[in-house]
Amino acid sequence: MREHEVTPILELRNIDKHFSNVHALKSVSLQIRHGETMALIGENGAGKSTLMKILTGVYEKGSGDIFIEGKKHNITSPSYAKKIGISQVYQQAELIPELTVAENILIGEMGFSSKGFINWKELKKTACKFIEKYQLSIDPDEKIKNMSVANRQLVSIVKVLLRNPKILIFDEPTAVFSNLEVNLLMNIINQLKKDQITIIYISHRLEEVFRIADRIAIMRDGYVVSVIDNINVKKEDLIQQMLGRKSSAMFPEKETPVSEEKILEVKNLSSEKIKNISFFLKQGEILGIAGLVGSGRTELARAIYGLDRIKRGNIYINGKEVKIKSPIDAVKHGLFLAPEDRRGEGLVLVRSIKDNIILSNFKNISRCGVLYTKKENSATQDLMNELSIKADSIHMMAGKLSGGNQQKVIIAKALLARPNILIFDEPTQGIDVGAKSEIYALLMKMKKEGISIIFISSEIEELQGICTRIIVMRNGAIMGEVDSELENSEKILNLMYRS
Repeated sequence: MREHEVTPILELRNIDKHFSNVHALKSVSLQIRHGETMALIGENGAGKSTLMKILTGVYEKGSGDIFIEGKKHNITSPSYAKKIGISQVYQQAELIPELTVAENILIGEMGFSSKGFINWKELKKTACKFIEKYQLSIDPDEKIKNMSVANRQLVSIVKVLLRNPKILIFDEPTAVFSNLEVNLLMNIINQLKKDQITIIYISHRLEEVFRIADRIAIMRDGYVVSVIDNINVKKEDLIQQMLGRKSSAMFPEKETPVSEEKILEVKNLSSEKIKNISFFLKQGEILGIAGLVGSGRTELARAIYGLDRIKRGNIYINGKEVKIKSPIDAVKHGLFLAPEDRRGEGLVLVRSIKDNIILSNFKNISRCGVLYTKKENSATQDLMNELSIKADSIHMMAGKLSGGNQQKVIIAKALLARPNILIFDEPTQGIDVGAKSEIYALLMKMKKEGISIIFISSEIEELQGICTRIIVMRNGAIMGEVDSELENSEKILNLMYRS
């Protein structure tokens, strides 16, 4: 029997980590076999990301030992992790917008320059080789800033694969993917499995876990509570282990709209990316918008909110036509957008929770242009309590929060802005089942208070669970409208994919 078949490629022994008064990891032990795919699941804050940051050298462990192929290592930096064959694909693509695909893929790699001059031909050739190997429809000469969020993520995956890692960590890689792109990633992972690459796969999408994992490790409150073989495992069982209790209904009970009054009406709206869009939103309704990535969902939200220029068409609020040429106009008319890219567009990561929340409504916490610290602190603390935002204080940096808590800060911004119409673009993207359930309950509470909501999501089950009606988009146009009953899933899919 060969050595790698009896010695784990990775072994963690009693890994412990504290952040001030927070005990993030508690004696975590885990063995991963050569060439297997280990799924790592758990709620936001369970310790998954902290454990991976220790493994990749971003954080130093407090205590415990790490063994790679039986040899003990003290991983002190990302460069050291890379040197011993550990790489990670992050949830948010870390790329340079002004550079091309090829330049981003090869940046930081050796062998493409001589005497200070870059061999652009060789660089592009190598990038193309990897793009073709994994059958991706990506132009190596396109600048990252012009690409969709999903395609940027694919580029970041290729960038990591170039290093030929022994252990490859995927942290929520499909958070911005449509079903089509998820299938593409699954094909890439299947090829990696054939090449005997060891994979640690972190995801809140349990259907992906069932699809590719050999074994599943469940984390809760800083512990690894269970490691199970992926054989005849039920979704309900995993959720129960993640939460530490039986899972109640994910979605709150739906109610009919408060009234039949149309608070928002869009007629024949067109921009660079959408064409002849017409729909209405009722007072106190949650209206869903479904579609694949690139279908025009986000672009519709951006046009309504004044971020993208409208070529033609009309927007009516409470029966009166309004002209929205900027987000300032939108806010004046009672609209607020919580964007898809919460880290890039929704939050200022290097500022505190308080600073982020008050950005949406200075008028409410100031007088004659002067901010009142006491009022700022009080408003922020009240919203943190109401939304159960888990943080040390209102002064904690937004970038240090988990994905679910970052999304709650965006909801807090929306509540402080006091909108009549709230547009959510992928509000539960990349967050766990517990945080999702909390956000659904918050949205339903807003609905009961009379706020009308447009809810954009890639997850049909989510749209059906929270919305009363669903509009389906494809190629920048509305393909149809259905109600949110479960039996209409096939109809929604047909509208999303039909040519």
